[in-house]
Amino acid sequence: MKVALITGAGRGWGERLARELAARGFHIVANDIHPAAAERTAERIRTAGGSAEPFHADVANRVAVGAMVQEILDRWGRLDLVVHHAEVHPHRGLLEMGEYEWDRTVAVILKGAFNLLQAAAPAMISRGRGAFVFMIPAPILEGKIPHAAYGAGKAGLLALAYAARDALNPFGLAVHILLTEEGGSPPEDSAAAVLDLDGARRCASPLAGISGPKREGRPGPWYDDG
Repeated sequence: MKVALITGAGRGWGERLARELAARGFHIVANDIHPAAAERTAERIRTAGGSAEPFHADVANRVAVGAMVQEILDRWGRLDLVVHHAEVHPHRGLLEMGEYEWDRTVAVILKGAFNLLQAAAPAMISRGRGAFVFMIPAPILEGKIPHAAYGAGKAGLLALAYAARDALNPFGLAVHILLTEEGGSPPEDSAAAVLDLDGARRCASPLAGISGPKREGRPGPWYDDG
């Protein structure tokens, strides 16, 4: 069974994507900073006949992320997909917010992605396949920044995704970004956007065009080798 780790899976798009991927046969590790939210998502998946487990961990904590990934590998022997949905939305503007609010927002969005990449990529590289998916609000690409700290985190995440592409593609790994619309709405079929490279190209920035290496003269999908 393919295994997907989804951060911020206790609400919104993270929960929706977790449920859609579970319906397509993935075992879901539903990560959230709020234990009850992670358990709620996992329980909804199990009630619908899917396979899921909750995992409470702070993605901004390098040790916690490493322990989470190692537990997944110990239990399942693989990790096929990491979707980084966890994020923080500050309530105060640039001139009013405190240092902690700035640091926390950027840490969850950007450092969280860095922690996930470093923890999960080695196991994927050893298998020669796997994928990371990062969420970017489409307005940010047009210079429309809803909040300084949030925008800085997401803009940094975009740059990190390019660096991850260059580092991981040679090993057979894929890197996607998916764009949310104004207000954070996901594509109609979030799972299809993640799993199908053609669908991802329609929904994502140009990064999706280089998200998957070719195998035997054909494009991915990156997840179809069992």
